[in-house]
Amino acid sequence: MTSYFFPPEFVSDLRSRVDIVELVGDYVALTKAGANYKGLCPFHGEKTPSFTVHQGKAIFHCFGCGVGGDVVSFLKRIENLSYPETLVRLAARASIDISSYERRRGSVEAQAKARSERENLVQAVACAQNFFARQLEANIEGKAGLYLQKRGIDPLQAKTFGLGFAPDSWSALKDEMGRRKIDERVAVAAGLLVQKEGSNRRYDRFRDRLIFPIRDVSGVVIGFGGRSLGDGEPKYLNSPESVIFNKRRLLYDLHHARPAIAKSGSAFLVEGYMDALSLYLRGVDNVIATLGTALSEENVGAVKRYTSNVAIFFDNDRAGRAAAFRSLPLFMAVGIMPDIVLLPDGIKDPDQLASGLDDQGLQQALARQTSLFDFFLQEKGAGLNGYNDRLQFLREVLEMVLRLPDDPLRGMALRSTSETLRLAEEIVLDEYRRVRLHRQRFPAGGGKLSPAAPEAVGVNGSSSQSLSRLVSQPEEIILATLLNYPELNDEFGEDYLELVENPDCCKLYRELAQFGDCGDSKALLQQLAGSGEDDALCSLYARLVHLPAPAEDLEMAQKVVCDCFVSLRRRQSHEQARNLDRELTQCRDEEEMFALLRRKMELKKRAMAS
Repeated sequence: MTSYFFPPEFVSDLRSRVDIVELVGDYVALTKAGANYKGLCPFHGEKTPSFTVHQGKAIFHCFGCGVGGDVVSFLKRIENLSYPETLVRLAARASIDISSYERRRGSVEAQAKARSERENLVQAVACAQNFFARQLEANIEGKAGLYLQKRGIDPLQAKTFGLGFAPDSWSALKDEMGRRKIDERVAVAAGLLVQKEGSNRRYDRFRDRLIFPIRDVSGVVIGFGGRSLGDGEPKYLNSPESVIFNKRRLLYDLHHARPAIAKSGSAFLVEGYMDALSLYLRGVDNVIATLGTALSEENVGAVKRYTSNVAIFFDNDRAGRAAAFRSLPLFMAVGIMPDIVLLPDGIKDPDQLASGLDDQGLQQALARQTSLFDFFLQEKGAGLNGYNDRLQFLREVLEMVLRLPDDPLRGMALRSTSETLRLAEEIVLDEYRRVRLHRQRFPAGGGKLSPAAPEAVGVNGSSSQSLSRLVSQPEEIILATLLNYPELNDEFGEDYLELVENPDCCKLYRELAQFGDCGDSKALLQQLAGSGEDDALCSLYARLVHLPAPAEDLEMAQKVVCDCFVSLRRRQSHEQARNLDRELTQCRDEEEMFALLRRKMELKKRAMAS
């Protein structure tokens, strides 16, 4: 068995990347209760829920038996795992590669060295933070203090946020590092000093700048953002990537905002440090900011751990809206449909909004929110008159819809697409099916969609489907594949009939199984459809016959069918789990409750194994 050595920083990162509500929800039926979630404790028998999960703090606690902890302790206890086994399982859940932590000769020493390097970097950054803060105090009557005064930030508030000042000097911080006995090479690795190429000369990275400390979720300063107070470019300068500083995973002021986000259940996302500070000082404390860079998947994942109610609050210009639109697919991929705050005319950014309105006006402005998806449809879809342009935009929208992990959200998004773009539901739904099948055939996004045939886009008005029921479910994709590759019928036995509840799909499957791989299955179905004996079944026959082929060759067809069977088994497991949850909520017998919990845990284990 493979042995691992996990350093403390890995475990800390792992804890922050696993959503405790999702993890516990795999074993316990949770219901929202204010800022927390409640359910029946899985570690002792109880009839009244006393088991609480706090998503913002990433902890659980049972007031009945006293058990509590985080994601690591929960999984370790409920699955009876060793500590390393628990970390391996959680890493797999969070899609973290742990191969570099395998124990090999010398790996313990290597991990110790890495831990020491991280501690040295954190120490160097802490020294710089202290230096910058002292420099701001000394310069409070100078340009740094005047700039803060202009932005409405007093010295006490600046101290609360740890703001600092980097003097207009090439060596002020470098000299401080020397006095504090910090190796200049460590300061270079931490992004505090710059090594001049081709020489041993090192100089300060931040010069003549207002300094914003950037902290991890635990509040430890790991880097800086500097706003130029003179003619220096760029206007904002961040610490470079390092062992401790990764812009893709960091959001400004998240450590401050976490309690407010947990309390309100929502978050405002702004673009800049001053936007966040200005709103925070006006009492809007559930606000976080990007580091002046494009939003990343990791940033969105960090937001998702604390709330699914997000309002984008970017600059009121073309660039700000473009940035908001770029963030939309990232949020949709994790199941978040964000809102956008529409700034009043004449207000250019959140900072100006916070400083230019009274309390009532600010609250009214913050309430001017609309769905970012709907706003995107209205803004980008306006003025598209040509058929080709409209079809191309529709496909762009449907690619985003496909990112949504939940079918109900997809259905609502498709309905909004139909209504906003003034397209018939049948057209939107048929094109959605085509894009979905195309993605299954070309997972990496390669290839182009062929022009839609009249039957595919429903221009003849014959489709009776509505957006509340998405076509091309796994059972239908299997049938569409078998229509084109009837020789695959014998490979799947009775699995299909055991997993599918739709009676029409089961009838069609039996017909195909009886027909075998002799002759033309499409001709048979056309003949059956013409008989008129079963309108619903005939309608299904005709629709599936005209679907684009889900696969281009037999090997791909086998893969498509296998993937669909995996989806069917997962769906069946989820349905069984929901049924067990319903039974648990109604159960009053302690022994029966434990039996149901054991059945649910066994079901989850089988689902994870598949």
